[in-house]
Amino acid sequence: MATVTLEYPRLLRKNAPAVIHTKSEHRRFLAELEEMLRKPSMTEAERRYCELLGVLIEDYEKRTFPLKSKAGPIEVLKELMAANRLQQKDLLDVFKHKTMVCEILGGKRPLSVEHIRGLARRFRVSPEVFI
Repeated sequence: MATVTLEYPRLLRKNAPAVIHTKSEHRRFLAELEEMLRKPSMTEAERRYCELLGVLIEDYEKRTFPLKSKAGPIEVLKELMAANRLQQKDLLDVFKHKTMVCEILGGKRPLSVEHIRGLARRFRVSPEVFI
């Protein structure tokens, strides 16, 4: 417990986590959390620090990307696009073809498993939001 008592404040001073207000802060904390989670093993202080980052990130995402309780996958996608100021052409990395994007957003085609995975990675959300 003495190590946690000494190491945790050091992590806080070094990285200065705080309530997230901007997209750049969000990206910074996400990158920091991902880096910590790639470590093969963590100390108790590092686990607590990751927990704090997770809470800060989740809070920002809930405030920035509020999802309606009964929103379908296409509504969720449109909401995420609006929140990130994206246009259809910005999703070509996920859908590969402009016509595919149009058909999916127009409700003419369902999302495939590959699309759901790509969108989840793109927006850093759980794939479940698109199901």
